[in-house]
Order: sequence, then structure tokens, then C-alpha cells
Amino acid sequence: MTDTTYILAVDPGNEKTGVAIVTPSGTMVCRKIIMTKQFNGEIERILTEYYGVVHMVCGNGTNHKYLYPSLQQIGRNHRITTSLIDESHSTEEARKLYWQYNPPTGWRRFVPKGMQFPPEPVDDLTAYVIGKRYTKQLKEENYNKLQDCKIEEDLEAKRLAAIKKLYNEGDAHE
Repeated sequence: MTDTTYILAVDPGNEKTGVAIVTPSGTMVCRKIIMTKQFNGEIERILTEYYGVVHMVCGNGTNHKYLYPSLQQIGRNHRITTSLIDESHSTEEARKLYWQYNPPTGWRRFVPKGMQFPPEPVDDLTAYVIGKRYTKQLKEENYNKLQDCKIEEDLEAKRLAAIKKLYNEGDAHE
């Protein structure tokens, strides 16, 4: 994946669904809340607007059993891969993000943010959290693959050194 590619993240809900477009590096490109009844049409529209979507990731929480099969079908139609990801505590993370993007003003500045509830839905930010989790998972997988390659290279080097030592230092046969 390059930076011209995108990941579409979905926070499925009963009435409203959060959607975010994220780069493979985890940068948010776009976020919105759509009505769940209009899910298929809105996802199709987003895919035409953001042509570089190469993967769609869906949270495994509320209503995913209904929306994920639709997302998979849309993915098959557009030849885009899909996956589910654990979304536990993603709404709490989204609420924290909300206050980072919209710091409280007036008397609310003095009330701890953990005690305040955002005045608007945060489903779009929750989708962003899901997208970031997926990109983090990708980075960890790539790191593990690099580590595995390095271990294999080290083992091969040791094997070659042992063979060389065996044949170079063994009994001389004439």
C-alpha cells in the first residue's frame, strides 16, 4: 500500500453508522456519520469519491452481523478486501478524541473531560479509531515479518558457517 491508497473503516450501528477514510499511515482523510438504512448506497458513493480504497475494515460490535455481509458483497463487487477488527472500548477512545478536536469552552473547561459527554454523536471518530487499530495491526504484522526474515537469515548464516567449518577443518583426505 502507498499513501495514495486508503482504508475505509466502519463503526456499524443500529440507526447510524460511522465511516472514516484513513491512510495506511493512520492519517484521517475523511469522516462522516451515515444512516444505517442507507448504508449500501452511501458506501458505494464513498468508494466512487475515494477511488484508492484498497481495504475495508469493520468493527465487530453492534449490528456488524447485519452490515458486514453487505460490506463484504460491496468489497467483492469492487475487488476490495474486507476484514473484521475488535472494537472494544473504541467509543471511549473516540470520546477522548472528540475533546481533543473540540476543547471545552466557558465553564466546561473546568469540568474534567472524563466526566463530560460529547454533545454530538462520535460514531465517525469511532470509525477512525477502528481504522487506526487496523493500520497499527498492519505495521505490527510487517514488523513481525521483517523479524522472521532476519531470524531466517541468521539461521542460514549459522548453517553455512557450520558447513564451512566442518569441511575446512575436517580430516584432510588425499
